[in-house]
Amino acid sequence: MPYIKKTTVAGKTIEVEKHFTTRHHKKGVTRGKNKKPTTECMAAINERNAEKKLRQLLNTNFGHGDLHITLTYKKGVRPTPEEAKKVIERYIRKLRALYKKNGEELKYIAVTEYKRAAIHHHIVINMPRSLRLDDIEEIWEAGYIKPAVLDNTGQYQKLANYLIKETSESFREEGNPCKKRWSASKNLKKPEVKVEVVKAKEWRKNPEPIKGYILETDSIQAGYHDFTGWPYQCYRMVKIQERKKRRKNE
Repeated sequence: MPYIKKTTVAGKTIEVEKHFTTRHHKKGVTRGKNKKPTTECMAAINERNAEKKLRQLLNTNFGHGDLHITLTYKKGVRPTPEEAKKVIERYIRKLRALYKKNGEELKYIAVTEYKRAAIHHHIVINMPRSLRLDDIEEIWEAGYIKPAVLDNTGQYQKLANYLIKETSESFREEGNPCKKRWSASKNLKKPEVKVEVVKAKEWRKNPEPIKGYILETDSIQAGYHDFTGWPYQCYRMVKIQERKKRRKNE
């Protein structure tokens, strides 16, 4: 009696989701009670799904040395949300032109927040060696930038969680000119997804990582799906960092 296994490869991370269905389940498996989703429940599910999608996009397209930049405005020139939308679009056009001039292609994910603090933007960009931070800073004329370099883990789950929380209050709010949680360049790669039917009676209660990866123990989740009532399990793995070999004379 088989189950469904979905494997998502996003950069240095692998995410696994397993679940039974009406068609694919082992004989005698206990099914939980179906629940009618409440507004609060749906909101929480939407937040988790948005975070997962953003996390996988970040992990697939960005890595060590790329930048997460916070763009703020001078106190005297803080724009309205509608004005800010035009400002960040203009900045991205300048970035794209700068990259093209240097023979590079810009990749980005941008988020705007104006509800919980003074209006500001977050943008994650690839950072080629041919460019300097000063080049990125010079074309932001509205205020200041605060850059942060992405680490070499390849797992940017905390960043995704932060960016989703930044827009949790303003998203879908009346008057918000940004109709999406984030905007992104069209050249971003999608994570590799494989869905298969596994012919096994059950899955391991304690999952094990594949060779070359470590298991994120805090990512392990198991239980019964809120809507279908069928059991499920999901977890994430991250590629082990390779240590550079030292030369004999070092």
